[in-house]
Amino acid sequence: MKILSELAALHIGRRTSFRLILIGEIILLCAGICGLFGRNAVYEYDMSAAKVNFGTYSNEYEGILGENLEERGSMVDFCGISLPGGVYRIRLKYITDVDNMNLCTVSGEKGKEKYVCMNDSVLFSGLDCTDFTMWVKRDSDVTVHVEYSGGILAVLHLTIEETNAGNRIILFGLFCLFTVVNGFYLYWQYDRNYHISAKSKTVTFALGLIILISSMPLMMDYVLDGGDLVYHLMRVEGIRDGIASGQFPIRISPEWQQGYGYASPIFYGETVLYLAGMLRLLGFTVTSSYRIFMFMITVFTVLISYYCFKKIFHEAYIGVLCSMMYTMSIYRIYKTYLCGSWGECFGILFLPVIAYGFWRVFTQDIHEENYKRSWIPLTVGFSMLIQSHLLTCEMVGFFTIILCMVLWKKVFRRETFTVLAKTVLYSILLSAWFLVPFADYMITGDFVIKHVSARTIQFRGLYLAHLFFTFFRNGENVFFDQNGMADSAPMGVGPAPLAALLVLGYLWFNGRTKGWKKEERGLGKIAVFFSALAMLMSLEIFPWDRIQFLNGATATLVSSIQFPNRFLSIANVCLTLAAGAAARHMWEYRDRKSFGIYFVGIAFLLSVSSLHLSDNMLDTGSNLRIYNSEGMGTGYISGAEYLPYGADPDRFVYREPVYAEGISVYGYEKGALGAEAYIENQSGQDGAVRFPLLFYKGYQAYDVDSGKELKCYAGVNSEVTVDIPTEFAGDVKVGFRSPWYWRVGELVTVLTLLALGTACWKKGKGAKGEMGHGK
Repeated sequence: MKILSELAALHIGRRTSFRLILIGEIILLCAGICGLFGRNAVYEYDMSAAKVNFGTYSNEYEGILGENLEERGSMVDFCGISLPGGVYRIRLKYITDVDNMNLCTVSGEKGKEKYVCMNDSVLFSGLDCTDFTMWVKRDSDVTVHVEYSGGILAVLHLTIEETNAGNRIILFGLFCLFTVVNGFYLYWQYDRNYHISAKSKTVTFALGLIILISSMPLMMDYVLDGGDLVYHLMRVEGIRDGIASGQFPIRISPEWQQGYGYASPIFYGETVLYLAGMLRLLGFTVTSSYRIFMFMITVFTVLISYYCFKKIFHEAYIGVLCSMMYTMSIYRIYKTYLCGSWGECFGILFLPVIAYGFWRVFTQDIHEENYKRSWIPLTVGFSMLIQSHLLTCEMVGFFTIILCMVLWKKVFRRETFTVLAKTVLYSILLSAWFLVPFADYMITGDFVIKHVSARTIQFRGLYLAHLFFTFFRNGENVFFDQNGMADSAPMGVGPAPLAALLVLGYLWFNGRTKGWKKEERGLGKIAVFFSALAMLMSLEIFPWDRIQFLNGATATLVSSIQFPNRFLSIANVCLTLAAGAAARHMWEYRDRKSFGIYFVGIAFLLSVSSLHLSDNMLDTGSNLRIYNSEGMGTGYISGAEYLPYGADPDRFVYREPVYAEGISVYGYEKGALGAEAYIENQSGQDGAVRFPLLFYKGYQAYDVDSGKELKCYAGVNSEVTVDIPTEFAGDVKVGFRSPWYWRVGELVTVLTLLALGTACWKKGKGAKGEMGHGK
């Protein structure tokens, strides 16, 4: 790339000012790295250091509450614990015979409560220890409370251990800061030597402003509560727990459902979510991880949409306009911040890439050398859709079929057909690591998701009035057939896209588009047609029920959509293309003043709708401060689509293995997606042991001493059950292991990625060599 060659020519590394900056950064980084080593402080407390408030005190156990209590609400306090700022691990050993009644919490000294960040940890009868993380922002005196509400509760021991997570957070912050500082330095030096144009500076400023405004809901120390938010935060926790337990890629979230596990990652791609999982592994709180991650997604959305629309319309200012309209759309704001539908949010991120890819495939000269590489954006877009949100991919696939039918003559050109075939092939190969396990479970397993084809969706469609709504606000009503539009959730396209659509319609009606190039007219027509069709499909008047019950295939496909408003994501990108087409007319065929008026008008309408919605949801939205997994629990599984059919999640509790009389279990230890115990069967007949794990294909059990595999299957309530032969005595290990062909799928993805990366690198190197030879 030209800019890289120009940066190399600046010899930044030889400049004294940059060397001084670099030395300072290295010193700070080394200081931060040193903080990762050394001995962490450990604070140990037994009951002699505790104080029992209210209720009575019994000596049957050391520190027991629960017998002959004068009143409930008793509390054991470990007071006056002085802690320096940092991240700590709290472990409380206890005995209780009830679930979800007693809890452990921590409070800071008066006036400094906000500097101690943690969520209450509920105590369970099936566990003997609670283990959670606490963030102390400043030096504070804290009190650990054990609150009693019922049953028997014995508090035995408290351990507070300092971790190096605080240092990891500081290192990450320094790395980000230095990246920004170095970026500004490079920009400054580049401008001094090559004089960046005023237009480029304006574009950079505008994109930064769009990012800033679009990120406004992230500028608090809490998150806005949303319908699916907790579910997706738990997916992030699943990535953290899975990686911490040695699992990669993550197939089953190990701590979900009281440690039984949940196969959400197999059915719901998590490629993009790994970024958030890494933030949790670094040591950030759940809330901070969410805010950083969603800021990154917003930045990516702004920059990717800008790049794609700029390429389509051949003008940076139009790219800025389209990026602003797309990123600040009502539907994206709603799905990102109020609904918490991260999958759709990720789909919105990659839709412009697919639009750009199809634009290249169907408008670029097939004889140009780089036409052969026009499969790249399509492959990136589709593979990431597959690995992020299959429902969006399903909808895009439907519109892709229509597009290919409309442009069938171009589809069957040899060059175009080859490009499209490469897109399909490479998208499948790059997604093989996800598709193979997904297909395996869908074909061989019996899950709840395969039994929802009778679930209708038409009654959940929007009214036509939703599409013309202007002043959106933070409503909660999504069932309009029952409640009408009163307190409606902010679903619609907003006035800005509709205004752009009207402008484009006016240009056509008055014959102003006759001078357009053929590909420009085609793009405008397809954008308008697809946006109209997508908006129609989001309405309650669209005959979804009739389509659904045509046959079994349509029943499954339609039911999986769940909410017709999802089609507004397709409408959103198509309306943005229509707005770009109108802007292209202003820029190319009118004067710059007309374009400026059009740009300002769109920005004004966005402020009327999108900024009004952002202000309203900040003013009225419910807030959540979730610091660790205890703030969410482990039992929420949304619609339970990925449970084995017939399993009852209410029966999943922390407990010991279950076995019949005559079988003995010793030294039982449960880990992530596995367990180990010494088992004896002296019952005189074959028996079985049922472990507190949810059975999925991949679980195995074997005799540790002999290595002989034991029969492992789904028993009562789909729990992992192992057959124990009569007279058996030995160590038994149960664990989840990915089938060999899953690993083949992973290998295929890695090899494909390496092969494509190598080919692109060689192509780029060859082109650079030709340029150098030409000079």
